[in-house]
Amino acid sequence: MIILILLLAAAILYFAEKKIYAAYWKKGLDIKVNFDEHSAFEGDTSTLTEVVENRSFLPLPFIHAKFHVGSGLLFEDRENMATSDANYKNDIFSILFFQRITRTLKFTCTGRGFYRITDAALVSTDLFYKLHLLDTRPLDTFFYVYPGRVDISRFEQPLRKMVGEMNSRQFLYPDPFEFRGLRTYTISDPMNTINWKASARMGELMVNQYDSTTTRKIVILLNLENETVIARDILHEESIRIACTLCGRLLSEGYPIGLRVNGRDVETLAPTPYLQAQGPAQLEDLYRTLARIDMSEKDKPEFAPFIRDLMQEPDFNTSGYVLVSACQNEEIQEAYRELSREAAALWVSPMFMNMQPHVQLDNDDELIRWEVEGYA
Repeated sequence: MIILILLLAAAILYFAEKKIYAAYWKKGLDIKVNFDEHSAFEGDTSTLTEVVENRSFLPLPFIHAKFHVGSGLLFEDRENMATSDANYKNDIFSILFFQRITRTLKFTCTGRGFYRITDAALVSTDLFYKLHLLDTRPLDTFFYVYPGRVDISRFEQPLRKMVGEMNSRQFLYPDPFEFRGLRTYTISDPMNTINWKASARMGELMVNQYDSTTTRKIVILLNLENETVIARDILHEESIRIACTLCGRLLSEGYPIGLRVNGRDVETLAPTPYLQAQGPAQLEDLYRTLARIDMSEKDKPEFAPFIRDLMQEPDFNTSGYVLVSACQNEEIQEAYRELSREAAALWVSPMFMNMQPHVQLDNDDELIRWEVEGYA
């Protein structure tokens, strides 16, 4: 009789335990996953914190915490992780009642991009390992990996030459609203610069002098267009690194910059806007924009129209232009030739070691071959 009572009690406990766990296992259970920083450059390391907390009286003998993030973040601890198009993390916890467990995961930034964790799955069981319990929790944590910085000293001299040409052009286009003073008329002065009142007062022809207030802006033209049906993502990523480094270098030297890219935002799919920055304080926005460029889109818009659009802007020829383009098709070449005849310009073209340029320019010094390890 006692044995039957014990068996009945055990059966009641067994079914009651299943009912209780099925109904209440996730009550008070919480998971938080947060990047400890919000950005880093390619090659840098950072950390992610994972917290699982059980604020109930039900102990969980084991619980799987699953989430995924882009494959460009290489985690130091590769256990319980699968990698394909993304990193799929599956951490195992054994958590008692009213307990919190915190783990810090270290990772290396191996690829530029915008990384977001939007949810986590919690998988657990009851004390007898009979139930399969599943719940999904929304998360919202993100991380930017900015393009890596490269050594641009290899085209230091051509860049300085372009800046010198840009500065000399400024004095050819004075600003008629920035009055500097008067001087005696010379035969080369246009008639509309004569100050007739001052001439009458001085008894000789006097002309107005003006300062050039046109900003010495340098526009970086980043072309990610594919020249053939074969995508050159390695060369395009190097192009993005060059543009990123140039932005930081030029802003630190006091040059306002513009950035034109024929890409799309990886989240919104909207075309990348034409960005301008006046100082280092705006550099973060440029870095984020470059990090968010979607390279999965193989059919990038043709870049030649972007160049010609810029040439329609007033006083475009007082700015300098650096074209960063692995693509060397005829349309790009023709648009660049048109630009370089009117403004100071330089072309940087990333190429694999076995590639040769097939560019015909008015000035051969304008093309900088940027060699990238690997073969086409």
